[in-house]
Amino acid sequence: MEQQGRYIIFFDGDCLICNHFVQLLLRIDRRKKFLFSSLQSEFARTALTNIPKNTDSIVFLSPAGTYLKSEAILKICKQLGFPYMTCYLLKILPLSWRDALYDYFAKNRYRWFGKNEFCTIPSKSERERFI
Repeated sequence: MEQQGRYIIFFDGDCLICNHFVQLLLRIDRRKKFLFSSLQSEFARTALTNIPKNTDSIVFLSPAGTYLKSEAILKICKQLGFPYMTCYLLKILPLSWRDALYDYFAKNRYRWFGKNEFCTIPSKSERERFI
């Protein structure tokens, strides 16, 4: 599968809420812009050489650049179009504030939502969107 010029979302495969976010994106991304890869995958290890190895942040790789944390979420929402792109208005908040909220949520996500105990089996059409 050709990845160059595509939008790739790297997510924490152990995180239950992260997996739900991916499932949501699969449903609302009607133009099939996004590809997905777990941060724990071999592909992520080879593709994300400029990202710290122990990152557990969402990573959004686009033709325009690589984004982490809150910036990744906002860039993803912007690519989804209306009404989701309205989240991009949060860009008016300083990055330090947005990332502080992201870090607080990320730090507590396992406690609040638990870990993913079972792998979601994607449908055939969804499988081709995972790397």
